[in-house]
Amino acid sequence: MAPSALLRPFSKLLAPARLPSGSSARSKFYIREPPHGRPDWLKAGLTLGTSVFLWMCLIKQHNEDVLEYKRRNRLE
Repeated sequence: MAPSALLRPFSKLLAPARLPSGSSARSKFYIREPPHGRPDWLKAGLTLGTSVFLWMCLIKQHNEDVLEYKRRNRLE
């Protein structure tokens, strides 16, 4: 099999990129300004609550690991 036959399925991937011109370059996604006058308190509360919960789990796990380390090394 010739090398060109092996590369044929990838020819579109290897071709130089073309930028769309004119009105067809319109984005399908629109960016809206967040409403600064009215914060989303539910999202803020969930974010803060999740952060506090994860920190509590991290500190609890750290304390358990320190106790296990001291027990294994006969430091207590």
